[in-house]
Amino acid sequence: CFPCWDEPGRKAVFAVTLVVDPTLTAFSNMPERISKMVKVGSKYLREIAFMDSPKMSTYLLAMVIGEFDFVQAKTEHGVLVRVYTPPGRSEAGAFALDVGTKCLDLYDDFFGLPYPLPKLDMVAIPEFAMGAMENWGLVTYREVDLLIDAKTASSQQKQRVCIVVTHELAHQWFGNLVTMAWWDDLWLNEGFASWCENYAADKIFPAYKMWDQFQSDTLAPALRLDSLETSHPIQVPISRAEDVEEVFDAISYCKGASVIRMAHAVIGHDAFQKGLVAYMKKHQYGNTETFHLWDAWSESSGRPVKDIMSSWTEQMGFPLIEVKSFKVEGSVVKLSLEQSWFLSSGKAPPDERTWSVPLFIRTTTRTGQTPILMTAKTMDLEVPLGSGDNAADVFVMINEGVVTPMRVLYTPEMRTRLSAAVKAGKLASADKSSLVVDIYNLAKAGKVGLDEVLRFLTGYAGETDYVVWDALSTVILGLNKLLMGGAPADMFSRFAAFAESFVSMGWKAVDPGWTSKPAEGHTDGLLRGLLMALVSRFAASGAWLEEARLRFGKYVEDPEANAMELPDEYRSSVLQAVLARGGAVEHRQLMDAYKKLEKSIDQKQVQQSVGWTPALATKSEMLRWAISGEVKIQDFFYLMMSVSNSSREGLDMMWKFFTSEFDAIYGMVKSASPSIMDAVIGASTAGFCSEEKATEIEAFFEKHPLPSNKRTISQKLEEIRTNAQFLTRALQTNLAQEQFWKDLHAIA
Repeated sequence: CFPCWDEPGRKAVFAVTLVVDPTLTAFSNMPERISKMVKVGSKYLREIAFMDSPKMSTYLLAMVIGEFDFVQAKTEHGVLVRVYTPPGRSEAGAFALDVGTKCLDLYDDFFGLPYPLPKLDMVAIPEFAMGAMENWGLVTYREVDLLIDAKTASSQQKQRVCIVVTHELAHQWFGNLVTMAWWDDLWLNEGFASWCENYAADKIFPAYKMWDQFQSDTLAPALRLDSLETSHPIQVPISRAEDVEEVFDAISYCKGASVIRMAHAVIGHDAFQKGLVAYMKKHQYGNTETFHLWDAWSESSGRPVKDIMSSWTEQMGFPLIEVKSFKVEGSVVKLSLEQSWFLSSGKAPPDERTWSVPLFIRTTTRTGQTPILMTAKTMDLEVPLGSGDNAADVFVMINEGVVTPMRVLYTPEMRTRLSAAVKAGKLASADKSSLVVDIYNLAKAGKVGLDEVLRFLTGYAGETDYVVWDALSTVILGLNKLLMGGAPADMFSRFAAFAESFVSMGWKAVDPGWTSKPAEGHTDGLLRGLLMALVSRFAASGAWLEEARLRFGKYVEDPEANAMELPDEYRSSVLQAVLARGGAVEHRQLMDAYKKLEKSIDQKQVQQSVGWTPALATKSEMLRWAISGEVKIQDFFYLMMSVSNSSREGLDMMWKFFTSEFDAIYGMVKSASPSIMDAVIGASTAGFCSEEKATEIEAFFEKHPLPSNKRTISQKLEEIRTNAQFLTRALQTNLAQEQFWKDLHAIA
């Protein structure tokens, strides 16, 4: 028990003393001040007194005791940084140490205030519910989010560790030095740190192309959640501190980061940074509300930032910008635009609302233009053509660079011109990916037909860019889950054949091979991993499957010595493909290999795969294993996801298992972070697409209420009902006709 005022606005200086076993390492937020041996009963223990902390909120206080090794370095500005690892694994902390030292110096300069503590410790915790926690000067992480073998780690793992470190270190300023006054401004912490993780990662590793990936990794999950009526504003009222657990979600993190990115683009980098420096200096060691940030940027930019930004933070949702008319006249394009509240269900919004929408408009040759602010429901404007624009084929994009969180519904003519631009390679990767994601979500809302989505996809046949493939995979996997869940067997089989052909064309065009090449870049590794996942799902046959089985056999024989037979970037994909097309022998081989694994990341990859066996009895065994107590609480839901993602039968089995074993599952997680139960609920329900199933799930949770997960449950129910409507509309399109699929193959 730690008596305190546990509120972000109640700050204090903390003096910590620990009395511990002398064989153990102990540390806290501040460096050790004095250490001595003391006799307690018949034992001698070590008493460690630490330096007084700076004035800070209670939630940032931390103490760690255990057995550790470490690696250390000093930043160029003189701060000692250590990464603590399990004994014998200090080399696994080297990559995070490099990122951390560079990041601290970067933030020193960016925020205009030096990191105020004399040291920074980053500690790998063997079992940890969250990805990490930003305790001031003592940041704690899941092992998989801090420790990697830099020589063998995949591009995805390196990027993950990088952005988790840059996120948590951003909190040392945004959250720790300057703290939200109350939890309803949580987004000031998490949204800004989520923007900073990309900013710092891009500066440290430009080859990661973080801003190109932002659309799929950050903006897309924000819009997916915020298109639901069960979403919430960025600035969400919190009456009780315990309610804040429900808003550690894609709105606070991803939408928060997205509107900050938009603000950065609107006021420009210099004014953006100047305002932040003033904000930090004025409010250091204090507490703020959102309007304090708007005031700082208004002062630095000379623009009414609050007037622009409040519509994005104080009301939930985001706009659909519909082009009502498009006409090329002489040297201009005339556009009539209308904004409305976008809901993925396609329902009429419960009320009318508008946003202050920065429009970043480009034509074929005119790019990087100053944004036009749309504040009313409708707007007519004239866009000048560039000297090289040809009226017959000029295209217009409404949201160049995908800067503003919105969706765009183009006229059919504009979409045809944009499709031609995609095929001609005239669009940047982020813009190409946004077109794919937008048209898919517009189809979900009934704004365009699903048959039109598939025809639009054919323009991407043979695509070779990772960022674009990331968007394409979202659409293909989304349609696969939808049609697998409720479409007639013949329609689903025709879609599967299209997906196999489309993915195979991508594999051949990229030709990533099974091993990295000397000249490969970071995103090349990401693309190989992504295409491997898609091939394993849709096109695992012939020579590819033969090679997969060969590598699988070598890996399970000795998973440590033969780890590079299945590199991290595609290990799970190959394990899943082989298991799905194998039997009891392959499953037993993998389970035997699992017993030899010691690293969390290696265990996780197997946990994500073992449910893909086609044998229902074995799937059931994996679910029983998940709740046996042999798997860490932080990881047990990976087994559930493995089963539910494997097939429609797996999803049905997972839901039945959840309902029958609810008491046992709840008993395991009731004292853990609500995010763990959120993950279990997602594994048990994601993929259903019928009103009947939504009603059944709703009735179950009425009888078994979970107050801390209430918002998640409401959102899952809305997603199921939205998908049910989407499926109904899909069945009414040309997808039901065999000729449509023949024509589609011919186009691709």
